[in-house]
Amino acid sequence: MNATKTPNILFVKTLAISSIALLSCVSSMVNAQPLTEQQLEQEANQKIAQFSQALKGQLQAAIKQGGLPAGVSVCKSVAPSIAAENSKDGWTLKRTSLRVRNSDNTPDAWELAQLTQFEQTKAAGKQAADAPIVASEYIVNGDTTEFRYMKAIPTQELCLGCHGSNITPELSTLIKQAYPEDKAINFELGDLRGAFSLQKVISSTEQLKTISGKP
Repeated sequence: MNATKTPNILFVKTLAISSIALLSCVSSMVNAQPLTEQQLEQEANQKIAQFSQALKGQLQAAIKQGGLPAGVSVCKSVAPSIAAENSKDGWTLKRTSLRVRNSDNTPDAWELAQLTQFEQTKAAGKQAADAPIVASEYIVNGDTTEFRYMKAIPTQELCLGCHGSNITPELSTLIKQAYPEDKAINFELGDLRGAFSLQKVISSTEQLKTISGKP
């Protein structure tokens, strides 16, 4: 008699395990709520901070050891790898400008519009001196929703040696060799050097409705 009951016992156990797995899956789906815009901006700013800290440290060390030519080398070879290290978890990070040094960083249409607005905002004095100029937007492309975020980069003292108006002829020649299409010169302290640009594919259009609360 025990032998005839074994299949039923196995069936009950299998059903119980399947039910637990299903409940776990449903629970995960319920808990996986889409990030809010504020949370996405926090993530973006964390990546910007990590990139900035790493690049600044590398630049300062290189310039201390080998002068501004070594700084040019770091910007050309190390900065892209630092950007790649922070392009994780669905994010991509880059820098762009209205006057780029590296043509690979030429702004796309959305970035160009934000950079132009950044310049207008600064010129109008609408932003407090210690407040960053930022822009963010959800871009819907078919069934995909992308979150885009930009944060202006003010020209700092460290930037002027290679991006200012008093670049030595020797350094200028080196920069031209590394960046034949360079336009990133004659900046002054506090000018908008450019901006960080980040984007993340976050969801389908249905999730965007959840985030925005719009039907």
